[in-house]
Amino acid sequence: MPVINDAHSLCKLTRTLLASGLWLALSATGWSQIAPTEIQVEAIATGEEISAQPGLWVMEVDFKPLRFLAIDVTNPKTGQKEPKYIWYMVYRAYNRPLASPATKEPPQNELDQPVLPPQFIPEFTLVTTDGDAPKIYQDQVIPEALAVINRRERRAYKSSVTAVANVPPAVEPGAPDEEGIYGVAMFTGIDPEADRYTLYMTGFSNGVQTTDAPDGTKVVQHRTIEMKYWRPGDRFNQEEREIRLDSQPRWIYR
Repeated sequence: MPVINDAHSLCKLTRTLLASGLWLALSATGWSQIAPTEIQVEAIATGEEISAQPGLWVMEVDFKPLRFLAIDVTNPKTGQKEPKYIWYMVYRAYNRPLASPATKEPPQNELDQPVLPPQFIPEFTLVTTDGDAPKIYQDQVIPEALAVINRRERRAYKSSVTAVANVPPAVEPGAPDEEGIYGVAMFTGIDPEADRYTLYMTGFSNGVQTTDAPDGTKVVQHRTIEMKYWRPGDRFNQEEREIRLDSQPRWIYR
């Protein structure tokens, strides 16, 4: 695929490839198994976490690479369509059973009782980590981009609003009643000069913990997936294949 140096030209190429069906052949990867380019974050928890929080659930999440498209998006102020770079990541999530702790301890979590049934409410935050100050981008719902992404990826992915649902029952991989959640996170306005990014994802576990702030108050932290990326920042030559995973994804509390 040729190198495209501006959003307007890339929009034209996107429309041409989608219309011809060529992009589907170039980019489609099935979810029947973990492909070499996909990343899996396992559903794991320590015995201490399980003992401290009854009802803890953790999802296994498969991610495709972080990508972007140049898409004609309607400007809400002018009503005119404008080419924009839309960064996106598609995912598939399953609720998995957690191993019971070897020793039974009294619950230590004194926070509010869990909501029943538990809700899957995904939230994504992309942060640039180079430069003088971090820039923070929240996941957005962009219907025009979602339609193009779904055509490109050949699946009906849900936005972070329509993906909200009851957490499926925890089942082992391959179970007949296995129920997956397919969604996509979308971002726009990403600084083209940035080189390094960290993506934080919450909602894939209900894990929480409290910690002491410097002023002595209690701070609630949520179980979060952290993924770090690196790419050469160049506003004149943006290529999605240059977005590279900088380290292995991990669960953190944040």
